[in-house]
Amino acid sequence: MDWKTVGQSIQEITTRDLAAFRLAPEDAEQLARQYNRALFNMNNDGADVAIISLKKIITNYPDWGEPSLLFGICVAQCEEYHRAVSCFEHALTSGLHSQEMTELAQYCLSEAKRDMEEAAAVAPEAKEEESPLKALSTAITRQESPMVAESENRERIHVQAPILLKAPKKPTKRRLATEKEIRDALMQTTSSNGEIPDDDINVEFPKTPAEKMRITLIALAVFLALVGVFFLVKYLIVPAVSSASEKAKNGEKVEFLVSKMEEKAQDPEVSAILSEYHDKYGE
Repeated sequence: MDWKTVGQSIQEITTRDLAAFRLAPEDAEQLARQYNRALFNMNNDGADVAIISLKKIITNYPDWGEPSLLFGICVAQCEEYHRAVSCFEHALTSGLHSQEMTELAQYCLSEAKRDMEEAAAVAPEAKEEESPLKALSTAITRQESPMVAESENRERIHVQAPILLKAPKKPTKRRLATEKEIRDALMQTTSSNGEIPDDDINVEFPKTPAEKMRITLIALAVFLALVGVFFLVKYLIVPAVSSASEKAKNGEKVEFLVSKMEEKAQDPEVSAILSEYHDKYGE
């Protein structure tokens, strides 16, 4: 059976198909998007990528038959027919939402059992074909071939080279990967399988004791600075401004009195007071 084309008749789902789960609108949209993405990957030579998404869906919704059907088709494409049979049986037991999907699951189950029996029958024959004489002849041919011997020596040297490297006297200090480095690694791992990275990925990093101490000291320094500014304003700047304002008012009062007294300068007593004031303050 051509397992790579069997899933092309399966239609994508919408949020209305998930009404039985009673999910929030955003959760239903995300679940439908994951299912449809897995369906697309399965039908476009991305069964290994689809398996990753389907595992998460089946774990969260074990009674939903459609993801188990897709998972069975994916593992059948990988020629793991025993797992495929289990998946199809689970899908039929959980129940599918349409008669067409149920008939497809029954057909896939029968084909997977047939492929599993054929694979089991072919395996012993393949083992019998490789006789001890053939294995001995292959070994002798390898031993007589200088190209093979040289290639094997190169491979052994390549494998053993890291073991023979001299360890540094002073081991380098361990460094935790940054958030950007880990996210880039996740994106590269996912994109290598042909899958677009999920935008909902969120990577959180626990803070080390040194980082916690540094944050605490910074917060304490900011708090002390704010307290210092408060006392500076309250006990130095505000009193100085008040004193300057009071002096300005007193000056205005004196100028007012002097102007009034100068208007009465014809009075001998007032004239005497003004003369004494000018003599003492030089104004």
